Amino acid sequence: MIRSTLLILPVLLACNENKTEESTAKPTPPPPATSAPAVATASAAPSAAPVQKVDVEISSIGDTMTFDKATLTVPAKAEVHLTFHNNAKLDALPHNWVLLARTGKEAQIAADGLALGVDAGYLPKSEDILAATPLTAPKATSELTFTAPKYTGNYPFICTVPGHYLTMKGTLIVQ
Repeated sequence: MIRSTLLILPVLLACNENKTEESTAKPTPPPPATSAPAVATASAAPSAAPVQKVDVEISSIGDTMTFDKATLTVPAKAEVHLTFHNNAKLDALPHNWVLLARTGKEAQIAADGLALGVDAGYLPKSEDILAATPLTAPKATSELTFTAPKYTGNYPFICTVPGHYLTMKGTLIVQ
């Protein structure tokens, strides 16, 4: 029996030494960083996308108080170049094209324009106006460049010449 105990004792001692080493062993440090070039990852900040540019045209219909298009569609945040043709022949029909920030402000903007009169182009200064052409004489054309709203949705446009906004209106659809 002593002999078998002597045979087992070295094995037990060896096992005990391994346990001590494992509990005090330190993790292997990671290999040193290399000087390889950095690689872009998905978490890297994306580069700014180029601004989209869009050309749109709209006209008045002859000697009526209507636009030839009820809707115009543009991408959000696009640079919009709008060309407005006043196709009226009567000198009494100047027009403009005015983009509003929200619906429900058409009557107020038109009334404010009326109060200012023709010298102001029937165009009030208002945070509700996002873009506007000047008052455009019959048989003339106006151009305007503006940035489309960043939020998608429907934005009303009107002519602010007295009485025109009731029939001379439409919607800019921002997608």
